[in-house]
Amino acid sequence: MLMLVIFLLLIILLSRITQEITKVPSTLSVIVYSFAISIFFPELFEISSKEFNEILYLMLPMILLPDILNISIKELKNHAKEIFYLAVVAVVVSIAIATYVTPYILAQYSFTVGMLIALFTMLMATDAITVVSIMSKFRLPERLKIYAESESLFNDVTALIIFYFIALPLISGDELSLLSINLTLFKVLILSTIIGFGVAYIGFLSIKILKNPFDQFIIIYLVVNISFLVAEHFHIAGILSIVVSALTFKYLVQKEIKGETFRRTKIGDVKDKESVMELIKSVPAITKREFREYKKEAIFIGIFANAIVFVIIANIIELDILFKYYKEILIVFALTTVIRFISVSSLVLVMRLPFRWAKTLTLSGTKGALAIIMAHSIPDNFIYKDMFEAIVIGNVLISTFLYTFLLMLHIYFNKKAYAQDMQVDKQSSKNNIKQYTKNVIEALKKDASTQAYSRAFIEDIITDELARASRYNLDLSLLILKLSTKEKALNQEVLSAVGRVIKEQIRTTDYFGKLTDDEYVIVTLNTSLGEAVTLAEKISKEFASTEMIHIALEYNFGVTQADETDTTETIIEKLNEALSRSEQSGIHAIEIEV
Repeated sequence: MLMLVIFLLLIILLSRITQEITKVPSTLSVIVYSFAISIFFPELFEISSKEFNEILYLMLPMILLPDILNISIKELKNHAKEIFYLAVVAVVVSIAIATYVTPYILAQYSFTVGMLIALFTMLMATDAITVVSIMSKFRLPERLKIYAESESLFNDVTALIIFYFIALPLISGDELSLLSINLTLFKVLILSTIIGFGVAYIGFLSIKILKNPFDQFIIIYLVVNISFLVAEHFHIAGILSIVVSALTFKYLVQKEIKGETFRRTKIGDVKDKESVMELIKSVPAITKREFREYKKEAIFIGIFANAIVFVIIANIIELDILFKYYKEILIVFALTTVIRFISVSSLVLVMRLPFRWAKTLTLSGTKGALAIIMAHSIPDNFIYKDMFEAIVIGNVLISTFLYTFLLMLHIYFNKKAYAQDMQVDKQSSKNNIKQYTKNVIEALKKDASTQAYSRAFIEDIITDELARASRYNLDLSLLILKLSTKEKALNQEVLSAVGRVIKEQIRTTDYFGKLTDDEYVIVTLNTSLGEAVTLAEKISKEFASTEMIHIALEYNFGVTQADETDTTETIIEKLNEALSRSEQSGIHAIEIEV
């Protein structure tokens, strides 16, 4: 067991190093290293199909949780129609088309409708971990990444429901009417959702009582695991319960974080007329900072769990069976690729999006472990079980490697076009950003002189933009400006001129806020460190050419760029360190903190 853990950690480390050096997503190198180790140490990963299924069920909540926590509920609402089409409508239509076409191209087999539904349902489930890992490495429009990542999560739910509640009964010879299918699906959706809501709410109340961070972190995992187990116990959609419970828990936490200030009630202070539930509700849950840290920790656990799954997959694959059915594997792969391209192209054309997006969405449809566990769930007496398992495993391998490399090449040769798409996408959402900002600002006070956002608001903006930049692999740079004067206080008229100059130099999508009486921060979205330095130089030049500012004020700049490990606190620390060196360098200096 110790050797197994050592090799798992080694594989994870090597895959992460490979990713940093080559930009190849770690999922691919995990599979490659796993194959290599299995050749030299075959006894290390000996595992049966039943044990594989049990391990995957154990890992599934850990793998899905970080992806669900990182999905923005606001983004889901804004793009609900497109996501519903990709994750539900496109899946159902694609299965129907494949079921109709396959008897003509694989005429030598006596496939029934139920068999074909089972086969193509397994191949509709894309791997959320792989998709997120791949998409996070490329600079793409945020909306395109939302489509790909949300689809990869929610089409798993659709595929599982169809497979277990329609396809498997048909394979087993059960007769299903349209009415019975609809009633079954309705029951599954309703009960899975109720279980997810209920477990999430209990977990939310529990986290208010257990204030130790480690205990709270355990509660988060208990929520998704218990909802999954309860749903599976009642033979309904466990994965749907995971998604519902995690999203509900996240919604409750975020709602409280943005809500009223809670009174710090102690149990000893509760009055007789107050109920225990009222007391629990009055206790605050986790803070925004704690929740952000928990999401990071969930990512680390998800990486480990995903590595375990792919290591096991690499070691249960029987190459002889894959070679035996290589023609069927290639035919089905080509068919599903063409159908996927047609389905995503329909969305792209209707939404009037650049057609290159259709290629990216097609190539983001990598299959994963979920498809393999569905294949293992087929009854042993099923006549085509070996073939179906070979087709599924073959498609998982081909899609993981071929799709990924083609996607990397496609983005590389179209990087200028995608850069333009990012600007267009940002411009199209500018009205929404303005409206959101306007609504928030109504409840906040701006600095009267400079019109800079208050510290509370700008810190929230920094927190949100750090999360967005990390999730979508975007550049995010910040500038700090310190003003000083020989007078006792800064002149209000001069400060107004400062605010006017800065507003003229920054973009409408950037943010200008006030940290202290004499320190201001500029948050620049999709901006590299070099571009931020250029902006600081432009502002400094405008200050120098504005007589009122040049005569009355001395000023210094600090500049830094965010990385994926930064928090609001660390980014402000980096800005202050850069500012401190800038003040030591002299008046009007610009210093960088990396």
